[in-house]
Amino acid sequence: MTTELYPSAHIAELFFPLAGDESALLHVIREIADIGYYRGFETGIIHQPQIARTIRTVAEQNQLSVTQWLTFELLKDNLNLSSLDPALRERSIRRACELVHLAAECGTRKLSLVSGADPGDARREEAKKGFGEALVRIGETVRQYDNMLLQVEPLDRFAHKCQLIGPTGETVEWMKALRPDCPKLYLAWDSAHVALNEENLIESLTTAAPLISQLHLANAILDPQAQGYGDYHMKFGEPGFLTTASAAQIIRTALHLALPEELGPISLAIEMRTTDQDDLWDNERQCREFLQSAWREALR
Repeated sequence: MTTELYPSAHIAELFFPLAGDESALLHVIREIADIGYYRGFETGIIHQPQIARTIRTVAEQNQLSVTQWLTFELLKDNLNLSSLDPALRERSIRRACELVHLAAECGTRKLSLVSGADPGDARREEAKKGFGEALVRIGETVRQYDNMLLQVEPLDRFAHKCQLIGPTGETVEWMKALRPDCPKLYLAWDSAHVALNEENLIESLTTAAPLISQLHLANAILDPQAQGYGDYHMKFGEPGFLTTASAAQIIRTALHLALPEELGPISLAIEMRTTDQDDLWDNERQCREFLQSAWREALR
């Protein structure tokens, strides 16, 4: 095998109802650490300094890699890093750079974000140029922290989220061109968005491999005529495409690809959003058992 993977808990989704309660999230992180299975976790940005420092301590003591997402913060303030409005894009860049420093307080290893909406064929390249300039600026702030990298998650272009950065081949070409000016830029690969872009999962993984910094096993209904079509962070299994067999195929492929050697082991997480009506810890258990089952099948 070429690459080592490790299991990560996507706390921001598994414990989505707790997103606004940082004390509760700290408790979750402690419990996740005590499970003894995960080697990393993902959250949104933490604002309270004492809680951020405690999270960093818990992560360091338990050798857990921390990933944080800027997405929630930027959306909350109606910001857009790929906006065609230069003033809005500038405000978005400045806010993102402020959030880099907050992420560093948690000991964040991977700082994650997405693009904004796709403006259409006529202005797509203009938007990509502006987004690229934004990433270079944010990347300069990220470079102040030796252990931090910046990762972009491509989303679906036409099915649901309709984002600027989407199809794998186009994204990889664009990111490689940015790399000289943003050397710590990587790609966060998500199975649902790849599938919704009507791409072959294995071909996408292979194309993106030199830039992949993490993997999300995410499910989606792919029939445009079916109820629930799109990216709704649904549970694994049917009527979506992410079964144990398809998850195992993704894991098996990733293990045999040459993912970025300089990053060491690459994180793998189930992305499934919970609601107030869910038993959050039971959902965590189900996701963990699904991941374990798929992993066992991948290694057969």
